[in-house]
Amino acid sequence: MKNWSVYKDLLARHHRHPPFTSNLFKILNKKLNLVSTRNHFNLETGQLSLSHNVQDYDSYNVPGLNGNLSFDNKELAVYIHGVWTGQVGVKEQIDRINLALISNEYDIPVVAFSWDSNTVINPSGWTIAKSIAKQNGPKLAKFLSDFRTNCPNHNIRLIAHSLGAKVVESALIRLNDTETWNNNSSYNITSVHLIGAAINDRATSKNTQFGIAIDNTVNNFYNLYNPKDNLLRSAYIKTENENPLGLFGLNKAEPFPINYTEQNVMLEIPPFRKASGIYKPFIDNTVSEWGNNHSGYIGFRGANGKLKNDGAIKVIVADWKSTNDR
Repeated sequence: MKNWSVYKDLLARHHRHPPFTSNLFKILNKKLNLVSTRNHFNLETGQLSLSHNVQDYDSYNVPGLNGNLSFDNKELAVYIHGVWTGQVGVKEQIDRINLALISNEYDIPVVAFSWDSNTVINPSGWTIAKSIAKQNGPKLAKFLSDFRTNCPNHNIRLIAHSLGAKVVESALIRLNDTETWNNNSSYNITSVHLIGAAINDRATSKNTQFGIAIDNTVNNFYNLYNPKDNLLRSAYIKTENENPLGLFGLNKAEPFPINYTEQNVMLEIPPFRKASGIYKPFIDNTVSEWGNNHSGYIGFRGANGKLKNDGAIKVIVADWKSTNDR
């Protein structure tokens, strides 16, 4: 993919031939634990709809929330997807994460945080998506606060892919400005994992608002980076003129927050195309070596729908287990 027009053309061809296979139908019919802010924002301008406010969200089947029964294993994972992910893609990704977690013998409820990321595939659409991601931070923060109120003793684990890192950045800064969270360490988020983070490589510095919020609101924060990520080392750098956090990690001139860890996961992502096993995202066309597939952090499935590789999920589970807080 040499430029933005190639990205757009590849995606257009994909949309002309939607891959509605039997496996996709099975995934679409599965019950999803969902927090959604879909249709809260104008995809052409990034503006918040007049029918919504800065904190509201919709929730479906979220255990422990709004009178739903609590659950036995005392922890919840929240997955925040990246840019240009539609509602079908969200369902597929959550299903793939569940398969990867089960393969690592770590079966907990996973909630999808689904936001308006499917803007136009060009630099203007990317800019709008960044704005929408940032504006979703207070909405994610409100959900986390509501969940903590209902389930004060449960672990909360966040996994954010690509531009989902911007949502998390904004959410943690918001929580750090909230008196209840700032003054009560028992409210802390148990763990946060960024995977292929599409934010700048100084964002998590201890000297930034985000870095301060990481120290104050999270027990264990992990950045899983990958120097061969095909999307980050091409379109991101070309558009932003800076290195992303998910490519080489935090800029070496910056200090780490106290509870911050990084790991290179390039060799956890094999050179497979079509990570979903059902459809091939446009970015998969440049996959040629280990680490290339920006879609592969959460694993790969075969055409039969079964998981064939767990991507970087094994690293995430190992981090969860190592803290001995389950």
